[in-house]
Formats: sequence, structure tokens, C-alpha cells
Amino acid sequence: MTINKKEVIFLIRAYNEAPRIASVIESILSAGFAHILVVDDGSKDDTLEVLSRFPTLHIVHHPFNRGGGAALETGFEYIRRNGEELGIGYVVTFDADGQHHIEDIRYFIDAFRKDPSLDLVLGSRFIVKTQSNVPLFRRLTLLGGQFFTLFISGVWLTDAHNGFRMLRLETVKKIHLTMDGMEYGSEFVDEMRHQRCRYTEVPVNVTYTEDTLAKGQHLGGIWRIVTKMLWKKFFN
Repeated sequence: MTINKKEVIFLIRAYNEAPRIASVIESILSAGFAHILVVDDGSKDDTLEVLSRFPTLHIVHHPFNRGGGAALETGFEYIRRNGEELGIGYVVTFDADGQHHIEDIRYFIDAFRKDPSLDLVLGSRFIVKTQSNVPLFRRLTLLGGQFFTLFISGVWLTDAHNGFRMLRLETVKKIHLTMDGMEYGSEFVDEMRHQRCRYTEVPVNVTYTEDTLAKGQHLGGIWRIVTKMLWKKFFN
């Protein structure tokens, strides 16, 4: 089984990423991938101006910031409607802030090649030792996320909230997200289980900087995620 790069579309969520997103897009294009969809989630900086420098991009713009889950679902819906016409067979979700490494895409493609029955492949910072510079507090938070996801969905992942994923187009058509904020990560795994998706994890490197750490989840945000997921699971 081979995967043609023309079959792959990268889906990038962006909110105030003007200083970083150009280099991310350039890295994807330099790797030979032509299809990139950016969902601008109501950025207030020059993100849209930066995106205008790349005439081949697919761009969807939210008039105001809705959150990571809403941006991802907007991108999924765009691909559901246009994917077949564009000749898309696979969707890669990729961060806009430079944390992910395009070189790691080979592990996702190899996983699909080795097991054509897979519905999606998930990136993991922890399945083997990687060069990811994950701070201790973030590691502890992610470990808590693993157990919380297991409790909510009954699915154990070594890195439950990693945004680097590769899905078949048919899988994108089945998975629908309803939660707007970053709690979508747990909802995504719950949808995987509900749809009985076949998956595997592959190692990826994630590089943190002071800027990206500042944009990450803090204690207040983590508790909001937990309470929203519990409410949806048991009271909705």
C-alpha cells in the first residue's frame, strides 16, 4: 500500500499565530504536500495577512474565537464537503505553533502502509523515548489526562491529548465534535471508541518554547475541561 502526498491534506487550527504559522506552512510545502487547510479561529493579530502570502491555501475564517474543538470541527466539515472533489484520502491535524515536526509524518504513513485496516494513527510523545522537551508539570498534566480519558472513554492512550494525528477521509466523515474548547481532545477519543475505530500510536517529537508553553492549558482551564466532559458524559 502506498500513500500519494497529493491524497493528504493538512488541517491547521490557528489563533493569533502570525509569528509562527508561516514557517509551519513552509515546512509542509517543502516536504512535498500541496493541500493545506487553515481554520483561522478569529485571530486578532496579523494571522490572516500572513496566510494571504500563500495563494494555494484553503482558508476558513471564524469571525470570533470559538475554541480548538470548534475550529477542528469546522475543518472536518470543510473536508467532508470538499475532500472527494480534491482527491483527498487522508487528513493530518497539525499544530500552527511549530511544536510538531513534519519529519515525523513518515511514521504515520508507515503505520497505514503496514496495516491498511487502520482508521487513524495518533502521535505520542511517550510511546518510546523521543526528543520532546516536555516540562515536568506538563508531563504530570498529560498523565492525568491519560487516566481521565480512560475513565471517560475506556480507552488507554500513552498520549491522550496529542494534536498530531492522521485520519482516513472516511474516518473524518464518522467523527463529529460538539465541544468547542480544548475538551474536544477527550471527546475525540470518546468518538473513536463509539465509532469502533481501529487505531495505533506512533512516536512524535514535540518542541516547546516559552511562547507555546504560555499558550498551553493552566489549572483553571484543566478544571473547566474536566467539568465539561463529566457534565456531557453523565448529565447531557
